[in-house]
Amino acid sequence: MKKSLLWLMGLFFTVSFISSCEETDGVIDPYTDWEERNQHYIDSIASVAKANQGNAVGQWKIIHTYKYPQQGLVMGDVNEYVYCKVLEVGDGATPMFTDTVAANYCGKLIPLYNGSVVTFDQSYQGELNSDVATPSIFAVSGVITGWTTALQEMKEGDRWELYVPSDLGYGDYGKNEIPGFSTLIFDLDLVEVKKLKGNPKN
Repeated sequence: MKKSLLWLMGLFFTVSFISSCEETDGVIDPYTDWEERNQHYIDSIASVAKANQGNAVGQWKIIHTYKYPQQGLVMGDVNEYVYCKVLEVGDGATPMFTDTVAANYCGKLIPLYNGSVVTFDQSYQGELNSDVATPSIFAVSGVITGWTTALQEMKEGDRWELYVPSDLGYGDYGKNEIPGFSTLIFDLDLVEVKKLKGNPKN
């Protein structure tokens, strides 16, 4: 009797295990090959940006980070740059490293395998309406390297779409819901530069 019971229990767990495996068959982790896919994505963005550089709406700016030394005039590793698509053009002051700014922003990851897009941080709800949005205030030196790099090239009134390689974002380890090796995509609207006392207004 005990042997029969043990046999039935074993059969039950075997069937349960097989059924569980079948239910997960074909389900792809949305973060599969995440490092490789993010590197391919930023490589593609770099190619697009190189082919359409300029200051007008729809054109791109390629900004080398202050974090690494520039090697002459030849463009180096694609991961040493922030790629910025111009959405709106401003004519105000440009912040310095020591300044504080007010800005509206929305941060996303590249599309996942299932096509969904993860928004990991946002200073406003829904679509940006500059007339009603309350900008966030932060130090230029107190954000990720990619932001600090781009902000020092922006003017008040500029709105750029930033593509930040993981080396200039949260690196190999990520942060909270942001996995390591993530390319970060930001819609960044620079509203105001709050100059440190003594800094000239550019």
